Amino acid sequence: MSTWRRLSCLNFNHPLRRYFTDTRPVIALCREESSVWERRAPLNPGQVGRLVKEGYTVLVQPSTRRAYSIPEYKMNGAVIREDISEAHAIFGVKIVPPERIIPNKRYAFFSHTIKAQPENMSVLDALLEKKVCFMDYEKMADKNGTRLVAFGKMAGIAGMINILHGLGLRLLSLGYHTPFMHLGCAHNYPTVSAAKAAITSLGREIQYGLLPDSLGPMIFTFTGAGNVSQGAQEVFKELPHEFVSPRDLEEVTEKGSTRRIYATVVDMEDHLEHVDGCKFDVQDFIKHPENYHSSFNEKIIPYTTCLINGIYWAPGSPRLITIEQSKQLQAKELTMSFTEVPCLPQRLLAICDISADINGSLEFMSQCTSIDSPFVLYNAHTGECQSNTMSGPGIVISSMDNMPAQLPHDSTDLFGAMLLPHIREFLKVDPDKSLGSQQDISDVVKNALLTHNGKLTEKFQYIAELRKTQQQ
Repeated sequence: MSTWRRLSCLNFNHPLRRYFTDTRPVIALCREESSVWERRAPLNPGQVGRLVKEGYTVLVQPSTRRAYSIPEYKMNGAVIREDISEAHAIFGVKIVPPERIIPNKRYAFFSHTIKAQPENMSVLDALLEKKVCFMDYEKMADKNGTRLVAFGKMAGIAGMINILHGLGLRLLSLGYHTPFMHLGCAHNYPTVSAAKAAITSLGREIQYGLLPDSLGPMIFTFTGAGNVSQGAQEVFKELPHEFVSPRDLEEVTEKGSTRRIYATVVDMEDHLEHVDGCKFDVQDFIKHPENYHSSFNEKIIPYTTCLINGIYWAPGSPRLITIEQSKQLQAKELTMSFTEVPCLPQRLLAICDISADINGSLEFMSQCTSIDSPFVLYNAHTGECQSNTMSGPGIVISSMDNMPAQLPHDSTDLFGAMLLPHIREFLKVDPDKSLGSQQDISDVVKNALLTHNGKLTEKFQYIAELRKTQQQ
């Protein structure tokens, strides 16, 4: 029996379910309104076509900004319609404006409310007031806590492309033309494949010796081993490269070649040390992060040309680099000479903080950049961040919080493939029954439900307490 036939056999009494009794299940893709750059969708036309063949009706709100066009969705069986109130479940990517939320529906999108972010509480209030059954993609995870529906890999890919472009601009301001100047930001390429082709091309120039010897060997440091780091490394590998152990960074700095780019991947045990000298233990660190300090500033960053940061940082954990430590990494003044080979002011030239965690593992990261203005020049000695310039003392930082939006086609394809298996489960959720009594719903979906029947679910009642604390 098909999925929609099984669903239609359920005993529905809630108003939003009346369509199941005599029609096919209906889902909708809503239009994105959060940003002029938001061109992604939760499903691509091909994935919509699969659902249509399985017996679903798929409504798509029209949008001329969406990367995949209206005709492409229409050709795959979607119904293009402004009014999506017929849908049993509505899927978006980013926050749906409160006034657009339809009461008594199932919704799924990234709400950015699980930390009680004040700027998004109006959305949470609307979800509660309108008795929406809401699933947040951010909390869809397996039993090990690994996220299952996310853009992390695409953030890594876009971030790596961006910072290679930014590094080229920074080196030019320091008196060096390099092959990195031939690369644009991620949104200048229609696909990831197109961007990789451009990186492969500039990589050949590096192999031919077109990086000035006076720059010395370049080292890229990647933090973490998750999807973000893997995405960034995937792009990096298009360059002539060599991965080395964090223990070998000093030797590479002294003896490395300029005809390849070096990389090191730093995990927790490479820089976290117990204050009592005990061997690093990940479970002990998770329980007692206050018992550890980081040697990242001593063992890793002094040899790094470009830092790619993609780790999750929890308050109370040691930071990778503090504000005071950043001052040790940057020259106070920058003197340029155009009559001789210029000297680089310091080793660390650029940082791509893909985590975009303000005042997080990089304490000095005080603001996110944007696609319109992707870089700031951070002066550690004054604490100032200058945008729209690469000249002067400082470290280039890129820290956009929506990097995957730069590559909307690939991002939609990847995200939709991860989301598709869970749509059927989401439609099973009964808004009237307690979640504990619904044993046939997967834990992936159940654990991602923030609101249910006008209330915060048990796992997320802490949000109300956080809001009270913030208001005091």
